[in-house]
Amino acid sequence: MLSTVAIISIFAEIFACGILLSGAFAFIKRFLRGRQNKDLVLSLLFLSFFAFVGLMLASELLYNLGKPIENIIFLQKLIAFDLVTGSFLVFLFIKTKFEVPYMDWFILAYVAASAAAIYRLGTSSVNLVYSFSVVEPIVTFSNPSPYRSIWMLSWAVLFVFSAYRYLKNAGPRPLLFCDAFASLLFISSYLSTISYSVSSSGNFLLASWVMTLIGALFLILAEIIPETSDLAKNPFNFFRSRLLFKLIFIFVLLIVILFEATTLATLTLSKQALQSSIFSSYKEAALGISQRIQNSQEFNIASADKIIRETRVGRAGIAYVVSKDGILLAHPDPAYAGARPDLSKLEQVRLALSGKTGFGQFKPDEWNEIKVGAYSPVKKFGGAVIVEEPLVSAYYEMRQLETNSLLFVIAGILLTVLTGLFLAQSIEVPIHKLNLGTEEISHGNLNHRINIDSIDEIGKLAAAFNKMTHDLKESQDRLILSEKLASLGTMAAGMAHEIKNPLVSLRIFSQLLEQKWEDKEFRDKFAQIVPTEIERINKIAESLLKFGRPMKPEMGRVDVNSIIEEILILFESEAKKNGIRITKKFAGIPEVSGDMQQLSQAFVNIILNGIQAMEKGGELIIKTDIGEVVHLGQIKQGIVKEDGTVVWGEEEKDKEPIKVVFIEITDTGPGITRDHLKSLFDPFFTTKAKGTGMGLPITLRIIEEHKGSIKVKSEVGKGTTFLITLPQQ
Repeated sequence: MLSTVAIISIFAEIFACGILLSGAFAFIKRFLRGRQNKDLVLSLLFLSFFAFVGLMLASELLYNLGKPIENIIFLQKLIAFDLVTGSFLVFLFIKTKFEVPYMDWFILAYVAASAAAIYRLGTSSVNLVYSFSVVEPIVTFSNPSPYRSIWMLSWAVLFVFSAYRYLKNAGPRPLLFCDAFASLLFISSYLSTISYSVSSSGNFLLASWVMTLIGALFLILAEIIPETSDLAKNPFNFFRSRLLFKLIFIFVLLIVILFEATTLATLTLSKQALQSSIFSSYKEAALGISQRIQNSQEFNIASADKIIRETRVGRAGIAYVVSKDGILLAHPDPAYAGARPDLSKLEQVRLALSGKTGFGQFKPDEWNEIKVGAYSPVKKFGGAVIVEEPLVSAYYEMRQLETNSLLFVIAGILLTVLTGLFLAQSIEVPIHKLNLGTEEISHGNLNHRINIDSIDEIGKLAAAFNKMTHDLKESQDRLILSEKLASLGTMAAGMAHEIKNPLVSLRIFSQLLEQKWEDKEFRDKFAQIVPTEIERINKIAESLLKFGRPMKPEMGRVDVNSIIEEILILFESEAKKNGIRITKKFAGIPEVSGDMQQLSQAFVNIILNGIQAMEKGGELIIKTDIGEVVHLGQIKQGIVKEDGTVVWGEEEKDKEPIKVVFIEITDTGPGITRDHLKSLFDPFFTTKAKGTGMGLPITLRIIEEHKGSIKVKSEVGKGTTFLITLPQQ
């Protein structure tokens, strides 16, 4: 019969199985995404740990069901093999996490030692010692193997490396603390198991499993959170960062606790009732035998033997009769009865000879067995009747009840967890889609649509969100057109003057053509000037047409230098009018993959802003060059660097260097304040009296679509620099 402590220990094992299996599943998923060796090792380590706990649980339930001891011995050998494998995986994890030099040689030596240990364990006989009310045995092998000590040693090594890194502050300290603390808990769990083997107290066993449970949780936290994540500063916020975990915690944990409390109460009441029934049956049997002996005319050993043999006690119980001196008179085993042993020192015999009738659980006898039974004196002839049964068989029905109840609880917990996961996913997944949708909108992607088919409140919210983004897209298209028309208006004002100069020359030549056609010098000037002026007007018109076309992205190979040259033709007169000097420093750069029209618009927006910022004249410097970068791709809004640069379009995680083209546009205007700099690419943010605030957001979106980045550095009173980075391929 299991004690309350033993039942709680089994519940702790069940919870540990759930946590370890969840950890294995999480790391397998992460390995399939990132193909990191450490994730593969961790997933195998958690699977091995799960197998260890699961095999221990199966061994305990089989013992409680009274299954053949050979099956339990087989499971104990599997547990030993699993601990050897788990130790190897811990060392492998240390190698992949901390990149320890010469660890390969150590692991090879360990593999050889493990193979020898597994062979010794496989050829050993096994001795199992069970303590009362505890179903986890103390295991000893005939061929001693320190497999449990090696298991503890592996965690001790992990603790040393984690603690050393923690004290050196070489990495995220909270995560290293979780690693070190988890290792310390596993070591303490092993020491608690040793204490159990010495004292046979179930409290040490309970403490061991609780520490294993908490240690597994800490290890998952330490390894599931990326070191670059904000959660690395406070790992316990991991469970608050996802709605899924909150829902599972509320739904599953409360149900599981309710299961456990209900099971404990039911088992306690059921066992008390069943125990009372068992004791009553023993007492009735003892009284019945005593009464039959007292009703006989005379007492002799033969008649007592007959009564004893006719009496059946439980599954494997017996009844026997002792004399008034405690000497055995009648026993189902004739050989044992014939030896006439003195049993007066046994607790149940001593109580019966004192004239008492009763029942209970008796101390171990010479066979070191705990017995359950009843006793009654035979007052007419002296002596006593004892009815007893070994504890294992006496409480067989109670163990069946306990085991079946625990299996029911395990099935209930599994069903509850699966139901909780399904319900939580049905809520968390749509909300996650909504969250991704808002992120896409914040990055300027108004074409994103949220696909949620449910008809509940979340589905209605998604439909409203899609309608909102559709309306915003239409508004943005109108604003883009407005921004383009505003740019065209600015260019047209300058082009009127730019076109007027060649038109004056053409008008003069056309007026003098008839009069001076015979003049060779006139004809030479005509042939030299007129085609040049016409070509100049043609280039201005072509540039204007290119910029004014509708936005239909057509990706292809484009020459950035040529695009900027054409744009500068459009703004040449505007720059001259404002006293702005344009300096070009173009390097020989390769073509990039992009849309010529969209890139033209992006460069126009930045160049126009620079010209408009220098109302009192200045210099516009445009440079192009080539190089390599390791940060490029995903847009991160307004990251402020140490040098004051604000970056849009850089990833936080380094990648392999890629070849890029740099376009640097610098003006010597008044500059931009730090507060305004961080909001520079926010939609509708503008410092111009008549600005729409959409020019730079459109530019950012174009550069983002071309998988590039923008850096802006500005100093008040000295000017602003835009550095655009575009991948070459």
